Amino acid sequence: MPWRRKPANFHRYWTAPVDRNAGFKTVLVCCVGCEHHNGRLKLTDLPDWDWYDISAHLKCTACGKVGWVDTRMDWGEIINFARGVSG
Repeated sequence: MPWRRKPANFHRYWTAPVDRNAGFKTVLVCCVGCEHHNGRLKLTDLPDWDWYDISAHLKCTACGKVGWVDTRMDWGEIINFARGVSG
């Protein structure tokens, strides 16, 4: 498995493997290097690596920085935020 160092010590990458059975289809990826570019990646397109290694290899298509990403599960697929929360 390829290994790459984090570009900065303050980055906190996930350390677990990708769970393709959790109900999510995509992951949100936000660049913290240029702080404005973001996108979605399909979980099926990602390799069978830990999140740590995946995050360290992702490259921003706007600024070109490698590893300067914040990855989060796309909760918009699971929760209808437009509906709101009643309680």
